[in-house]
Amino acid sequence: MRNSRDFKFDLIFAFVIFAFLIVVSVTYTAIYIFSDLTTKEFKEKIKLIANNTYINYKNKEKTIEKTLEALTSNDIFNSTFNVNDLVIKSLFKTMLVSNSDLKEINFYNKSGRLVFSCGKYRNEIFCLTKNLTLKLEDFDIDKVLIKEKLNKKGIEFIAISPLRTKNNGFLEVKADFVFPKKLNTFYDLIIINNKGDIFYSSIKNYYVKNIFDLYNYLLANKILKTNEGFVSDDIYVKSFSKTIKFIFLQNKNVIAKTDTASQKMAFILLIISIVIAIPLGVFFSKPLYTFYEELDKRVKKEIEKRRKKEEILAHQSKLAALGEMLGNIAHQWRHPLTRLSLLIQNLEMAYKMNKLDENRFNNFKENAIYQINYMSQTIDDFTNFFKKDTKKIEFCPKDIINDALKLLEARIKQNGVEIVLDIKKIEPIYGYKTEFSQVILNIINNAIDVLKERNIENKKIFIRINGKKIEIEDNAGGIPENIKDKIFEPYFTTKFQSQGTGIGLYMSKVIITEHFNGKLYAYNSQNGAVFVIEV
Repeated sequence: MRNSRDFKFDLIFAFVIFAFLIVVSVTYTAIYIFSDLTTKEFKEKIKLIANNTYINYKNKEKTIEKTLEALTSNDIFNSTFNVNDLVIKSLFKTMLVSNSDLKEINFYNKSGRLVFSCGKYRNEIFCLTKNLTLKLEDFDIDKVLIKEKLNKKGIEFIAISPLRTKNNGFLEVKADFVFPKKLNTFYDLIIINNKGDIFYSSIKNYYVKNIFDLYNYLLANKILKTNEGFVSDDIYVKSFSKTIKFIFLQNKNVIAKTDTASQKMAFILLIISIVIAIPLGVFFSKPLYTFYEELDKRVKKEIEKRRKKEEILAHQSKLAALGEMLGNIAHQWRHPLTRLSLLIQNLEMAYKMNKLDENRFNNFKENAIYQINYMSQTIDDFTNFFKKDTKKIEFCPKDIINDALKLLEARIKQNGVEIVLDIKKIEPIYGYKTEFSQVILNIINNAIDVLKERNIENKKIFIRINGKKIEIEDNAGGIPENIKDKIFEPYFTTKFQSQGTGIGLYMSKVIITEHFNGKLYAYNSQNGAVFVIEV
């Protein structure tokens, strides 16, 4: 890292350059603001504006889709028990308060009759009962229906979906996309439907009702048939849906006024910038140098604090991994120790009964040595698995997973867990092999813990390998929503204090993101939690 003193020469040199660059930049800014808005500039900018407006429009549409999905999947509507209407209204109000884009949420019974409606009215939320009925024949009750209504103020999005339990009825969510009231001066906007009727226009003193009243038939017909693109040098069309079309027009009045002003302003700013630029460069160089010096000290201090914190967490993670390793060794040794105990008892009994001949003794010796060698091999396997890497290498993720399953074999069998391995594609991974092994072992151990904790009958862990993407899924029901965003935080754990430290998943994420430049995240499937590693 460069020292703050190294910036001293850089600052002096930079402000010499700054003295010249400010002349160019200010002059260019003046010409840019006050010069003609050419057709080329209009074409370049209007596409971006149109796309941004379209993105905002689609975001509104996605908002009601996601809100509807969140509501229909809520346990309140999928429970076999009758839920009090006050609870549902409270849920609707919470959704309306937390999302400013939403306007109204309606709940219909299975016959399509409105039970009640919650909506925003003058910055307040009310839940009312209206005499409304859905026309069930208008849409497939097994799918989500999204409609849009065009009016003088904007576009109203309406999304209707049946609840997962069909007998529970239907939910309807509404949101508004309000037409922009203030636009950039270099363009105007007209919004029409698929018949050419004008619902919005930013052009002053234009009161025409149809696009055919504004343009000749050929041009108006071309606008209606164009989904996206320029119909002329100064008219850009973009369809937002099958029934809504935005027309962007170049503002000729603004263009005509800029020519004279741009020339005068550019000359004045050129003179002013030359006079001011050099003194400013000298004046600001000293405080900036002081700023860099102070910033350098603060950065070093923060880096040192973070380094110490990471060292403590890494040490704690190693201790936790060591504890798990000892536990797994105990699981692996339990059976061979039992066999050794039985062999010794049999040897003692044969001795007391005067049946200890050479053949029986050699048989005991061979079995005992076999069990001892098995236990020794177990120690070697665990030692190699946790041996610290000194350099990055290429390794096969399949081998890492097989080694981890071998180490956890006794624990897997003891808890009755079935491992389902699905290998679609294998690609080598480059990095620290041991650190990657710790991540795999930690995630599988967590899956076994949650299967055991929730007392799942047919315990299963699905491991899928697809190139450099690895998914580890259990069938324990998933991560609760209230802790979903906290599972990768340091010291967060759902286990008893004596059973978990809360740093395993945090260190796993640090290893994958910082040491492998990859991603580690989790989501809930129909079976349970899915942890995804992408490197």
